[in-house]
Amino acid sequence: MSGLGNVGAGHTLGRYQLLVPIALGGMATVWAARTTGSFRKIVAVKLMRNELSDDDDFEQMFLDEASLISQIRHPNVVEILDLGEEDRALYQVMEWVDGEPLNVVLREARNQGGIPLPILLRVIKQVCAGLHAAHELRSPDGTLAGLVHRDVSPQNILIGYDGMVKVVDFGVAKAALNKQTTRIGSLKGRAPYMAPEQLRGDPIDRRTDIFALGIILYQVLTGKHPFQGDTDFEIMRRITSGGPPTPPRSIVPTMSPDIEAVVLRALAPAPDDRFSTMLEVLRALERVTPPDAQIGAEDVAAYMRRLVGPRGEQRRAAIREAEQLAQGDQAPTSRLPSLSANRPTQNPLPVAPSGASSPELAAIVQAAAAAAEGRSVSLSQPKLSQPNRYPSAPPAVPVHRPASAPPPASMGRFPDFRRAPWAIRARQANRAQLVLFGGIALVLILVVIALLAMTNTNPGG
Repeated sequence: MSGLGNVGAGHTLGRYQLLVPIALGGMATVWAARTTGSFRKIVAVKLMRNELSDDDDFEQMFLDEASLISQIRHPNVVEILDLGEEDRALYQVMEWVDGEPLNVVLREARNQGGIPLPILLRVIKQVCAGLHAAHELRSPDGTLAGLVHRDVSPQNILIGYDGMVKVVDFGVAKAALNKQTTRIGSLKGRAPYMAPEQLRGDPIDRRTDIFALGIILYQVLTGKHPFQGDTDFEIMRRITSGGPPTPPRSIVPTMSPDIEAVVLRALAPAPDDRFSTMLEVLRALERVTPPDAQIGAEDVAAYMRRLVGPRGEQRRAAIREAEQLAQGDQAPTSRLPSLSANRPTQNPLPVAPSGASSPELAAIVQAAAAAAEGRSVSLSQPKLSQPNRYPSAPPAVPVHRPASAPPPASMGRFPDFRRAPWAIRARQANRAQLVLFGGIALVLILVVIALLAMTNTNPGG
């Protein structure tokens, strides 16, 4: 199989130099990178894994994600900047967001009574705004695209050290107008955050994402999952049973009844009983937010620095070190981790251990780069925080291609790399080589078996 092979810090893709590996996903490896040339800036590069380069479904999913995100212009949705290809390996370039995913913030806040009410309400309201913008995406003829994220979860909500919140990872998003289909017998997303209709394989729409947001809201308010179970399968059974979750106020008696009502409506088993849009959820949360909980981005930023500031500092230090080594034309392979493009992974979102030192902490998970793509149902339940005590139409993205490669056939917003003549010939050559090598290996095995058989029948020879 052709591809980039082992990719390490200092490797250049188009006009982007890889610096620090951030996360491994089921579909891609995410790197902190920098632009080359006179103008330098840090970006996130999501590089499709080599072993998926011959999988048409994954390639299409990767391209669909880039196409979808590039059309959403909203401050609460991660922005895609570029799409490129090198040695048949596709990569996306996204804005670099210096922050931490919500699941990390929840974990770190556990010993402090949970996330303060004003902070968590502002975070969730920004998520509502970003998802509403995605749901309202329209096709060129003005009709709704019918976009559904399908994987709204704490791992895919990034809280920046500047106080801004970004929705990331549209790798398994579904638009009614695209050609992406779900394979029979597979589920895309994380089981603990799926709506009943999603788990049953019924038609889904934006209200499916509202149910997932309801789970998150319940979780950040109470520290518990609304459909608590020992396994993902138990959680799935409870979600699909149609029974209501434990009322949040039975866990946190100090919770406002109005806030509880918003949570329970978002978690209604029937889509028709939920909020119709994320904008409705946002407005409902605005109405129930206490006057003393009306805060701004600077308050969220200050909270992030107090809670998880050292994590960000260590990651930024690792990136600075990689930049310095890169400026001296030295790949930082001696200290910074290097990831193989073929390296398998069990966890779509690996989290660096709490005692990891810099620069090893450079591999810490940062959902800013949307680490996991196209994953099946995870069988590990995310850890939840302890109960909260309430302590207080865009332009098309340019595509970089090798200078020698002819322009591919158009597939709309992005070129269809799979149908390009050079890609077809390369794929056919790869498969021919596999057949040839497989035949040679088979002959060698048969020869060895024959020799062993002769030895066994002539023990005295």
